[in-house]
Amino acid sequence: MEVPMQDVAGMVGVPGRNRWMRARPVGERRRVASFVAPALAATVATALILHLLTELALLLPVADALGAVSVLVGMAAVLVTLLPFTVLWARRAQRAWSADWPAPERRRLG
Repeated sequence: MEVPMQDVAGMVGVPGRNRWMRARPVGERRRVASFVAPALAATVATALILHLLTELALLLPVADALGAVSVLVGMAAVLVTLLPFTVLWARRAQRAWSADWPAPERRRLG
């Protein structure tokens, strides 16, 4: 005999689905989705880095010595902040892309 599940108020409810067993997309949709998201994130982050560095570089000719140092520090801050995420997303996209291709056969030597 199955015991019905009750919530906090004591009302009978239907047991919830097991979220671990939910269906995942398979085939081509899964492959494309696993590549597109990190590739798009890496592209947007790269565009943002280039935009910020260009904006800071345009400030360089009109800046005095201390202003030039602060612009260069700003450029370094942009790179230190955004470049690790860009590399991470690019590596994820490359890993997803290479997972779609069949693995090459390994030859035994000797």
